Amino acid sequence: MNILIFWDRDAPAGLEIPVARIISQIMDIPAEVCESPVLYNGFDRSRNQFDASAILTCLDVFSRRNEEKRFILLVTGDDIFRPGTRYVFGLSRPATGTAVISSARLRNEYWGLPSDEMMLIDRLSREGAHEIGHLLHLDHCTNTSCIMANPLTLDDLDNKKSMLCQTCMSKVQNSPLSVQL
Repeated sequence: MNILIFWDRDAPAGLEIPVARIISQIMDIPAEVCESPVLYNGFDRSRNQFDASAILTCLDVFSRRNEEKRFILLVTGDDIFRPGTRYVFGLSRPATGTAVISSARLRNEYWGLPSDEMMLIDRLSREGAHEIGHLLHLDHCTNTSCIMANPLTLDDLDNKKSMLCQTCMSKVQNSPLSVQL
């Protein structure tokens, strides 16, 4: 099992390798990056955002053609939402092994703060690892420092550690999926 990270043309360039390495280290799963061949839809003009569920549906089509069993993570620069929410940092679909994260609201500039590339790498890595955790069938964790804690705000994301807590790590190690890793 490994992670295939598609880096969309609108995602921040030059961060692909460090983000992939950190996600791989956090989740202890090999990761590789490639330019995204995925075209997705789901743009909502009234919100000026993409529906993350629609993006996952497009990834699901690609996932079915995936000859090797891999988790697929799309990193996009587009702002995303899930129906019923104002926005999401990311979304996953464990049944198909696909996930999407957005750099839009992870950038300091979105919030009127000075640009910080290292902070962006850290946030993309944490959110990417979080969504991969869901692909491993981990639920949200009540331990606020765990990578699987549900980040409702950027501060929540920034306050998490870049690692699984002992409880979540144990779940991964005892999971039938871990045999495939």
